[in-house]
Formats: sequence, C-alpha cells, structure tokens
Amino acid sequence: MLTIEHWRLLPLEIRNGYWNMALDEAILKAVIEKKSPSTIRFFKWNPSTINIGRNQSLSDEVDVESVKEKGFNIVRRITGGGAVFHDKEREITYSLACPLAFLENLNAVKVLEQFEIITQGIIEGLALYGLEPEKGVIHCPALFLKGKKISGNAQIRKKGHLLQHGTILLELDPDLMYSVLKAPHGVSKSRMVSSVRAKCIGIKEFIANYNEERFLGALIKGFEKILKIKLSESSFSDYELQSARDIIKKRYSDDKWLRKYE
Repeated sequence: MLTIEHWRLLPLEIRNGYWNMALDEAILKAVIEKKSPSTIRFFKWNPSTINIGRNQSLSDEVDVESVKEKGFNIVRRITGGGAVFHDKEREITYSLACPLAFLENLNAVKVLEQFEIITQGIIEGLALYGLEPEKGVIHCPALFLKGKKISGNAQIRKKGHLLQHGTILLELDPDLMYSVLKAPHGVSKSRMVSSVRAKCIGIKEFIANYNEERFLGALIKGFEKILKIKLSESSFSDYELQSARDIIKKRYSDDKWLRKYE
C-alpha cells in the first residue's frame, strides 16, 4: 500500500514578476538541498507580466515600449516554452517542485507522463468544481474546456528534481495581450487576437458564481487525490526568501539575462 506523503502548500499570494519567478527557483533549490519539502504553490501577478521562455528572443516576442507605457513587468523564466501574458486580474498560476523519484513511484517515468500526472491533479480539481476539462498538447501539455485552451504548463529538471508551473485562465482579454505581445512575422495583431478568442477561454465562462476560495480548495483536493499526498499550509522559509532575493539580483533584475537572445 502506497504511503501518503506530506507536502507543503504555499497559499495564494500576489507578487511581481521578478519575485514570482525567483521564488519558484528558490523553492526548487531548497527542495533539491532537502531544506524544504516537496511543495505546491498558488500565486498571482501584480503588475501584469510578460513571461518569455528560457530560449526566446525578447525583441521577437515583446513590444517593450508598450510594456513600459503600461507599467507591466517582463521576465525571462528558467523553463522553456512560449511567451505568456500573465494578467493580474484574469488568471491563477501554480507551481510544483518535487523529486523525480516521487513521480516515478506513481508510474510516471517518461517526461510526458510526469507532465500529465501533475496536470491530472488540476483536471481532478476542476472536475470537483463542476467543470469537464480535457488534456491535450499545444507545444507543451495543456488543458482544455469544450476544445478551448485554459491552461499551459512548463518544466525544468535539475539534479533529479522537477519544477513545473502553469497558468489557469479565469478570463481572457486578447486585445490587452496583443498590445504587449508581438504577433509572428507576417501575421497581423488583429488576426492573433481572433485566433486567441477562437482557441482559448477562461473558466469563468462556464461558472455562474466563481468563488476563489472554493476553487482553490478544489484544486488542492485534486492534487492530493492524484498525487496521493497530504498538503499542509505553511510559508516560505527564511532560506528561500534570501535565495529569492539573491536570484532577483543575479538574474531577474539583470538586463543581460532578459536580453540574452535579443
């Protein structure tokens, strides 16, 4: 019989883009060093933030002048994938850090299997909240409602451990999104706005009375059921907070890191 493992839950917080990405990195570091337990975290972004993948070109993806005018953040994350617009009003983000061996013990051995067992926790949570999500892949594993994308996810693996994070769309404003993101070469912004409207949707479209506390509670239960864990609410350690401060100085406030592939 599989033993229930106790993990840490970091409840929903709102931070800026630099802190959000530095904290994810600091948690992974602490879990690798066995200074923190495996962790699930929920967070939001203030100000809204453009988050580009580890290997993307800033100038290809982001209208930097428009971002400055709006007072948004831009960060380059350590995980791969495409550019994401984190709207401070319209999404919830999660992250999860744990040893790969934990997922392998749940028979999730391949990369895609490990992606999917984590996103299955979200699927279970959304189902508990009365929704009917489906899994799929657009570049990376994603989640859908009625054929439209509601969640994208990305990973990094380091020293036998994994950090996975992703968005859960509550609502959508494609016009705002493409006021700061650039359309691919040869494609108009209006066409990209139309494409996002056709392919993506927020979960509030399917919920009469959205309640954030109940929604997060359903996600927590979903993760607990699928991963066979018990989540206990806690806070960041002093070590993680100091690590995050150091990472912000070293990486996220460094223009060289942001413009690495400009």
